[in-house]
Amino acid sequence: MISKAKASLLIEYAKTYNTKDFIETDPIKFPHQYSKKQDIEISSFISTWLAYGNRKAILQTLNLIHQEINLNYSNSPFEYIKQRGFEKHKNNNQSLYRFYKHNDFYNLCNTLHKIYIQENNNSLEEKIEKELKLKQKSIEKDNINSNPCLEVIEIIIEIFKDVAGIPINTKSACKRLCMLLRWLVRNDNIVDLGIWTILKPKDLIIPVDTHVHQQALLLNLTKSKQANMQTALEITAKLKDVFPEDPTLSDFSLFGYGVNNK
Repeated sequence: MISKAKASLLIEYAKTYNTKDFIETDPIKFPHQYSKKQDIEISSFISTWLAYGNRKAILQTLNLIHQEINLNYSNSPFEYIKQRGFEKHKNNNQSLYRFYKHNDFYNLCNTLHKIYIQENNNSLEEKIEKELKLKQKSIEKDNINSNPCLEVIEIIIEIFKDVAGIPINTKSACKRLCMLLRWLVRNDNIVDLGIWTILKPKDLIIPVDTHVHQQALLLNLTKSKQANMQTALEITAKLKDVFPEDPTLSDFSLFGYGVNNK
């Protein structure tokens, strides 16, 4: 159990850091430029895909990508995908960002093109819903994963299986996919975008990276030395004691805890 004092602190930090001011220094600022669902989905996927390592370098790379989109495709990531504006990155094996090459970005965009244009889905959410229904029909009901967020992550992994940087399974913490879902599902209209209803905020799993794992260890939310999915689920379960309907609100709390308790 989390002590009352620590719970109060986590609630206070959530209020302090889950504010509009947070947006400008976070990769989530890029999908916030758009209002159409498809544009938000595409920008969110690209932005979370790149969100590892040095924050300044992440923002610089995402800024260049979004400039390419906005200047040439009327501020519309969907038009960029539809018109194959990403074609210039094909077979380019120069570095885009850290271990990602330009061709990896091409593969990501090509998969998005298949989803929206070739398969004629109105949204990425629609594609995931279709795949979930197919999966549930093909296996016995008793064998369906009881965690709805893990089910969605598994579907995303399958859809984007040929894209570098997408986990091969849900044994790892799947930090960036959990972050993508936090952005698209949480709907308090402050930082997160809240455009998907495929999951409820209470179903989400906290995105666990090195920073979050460190803070969780300090708060005794886990004793595990491995930042894997089991650890992410354990931390999320503990934080449901503080935020029962919205456990990933605690992502802002742990960020704040790290800032204030160095």
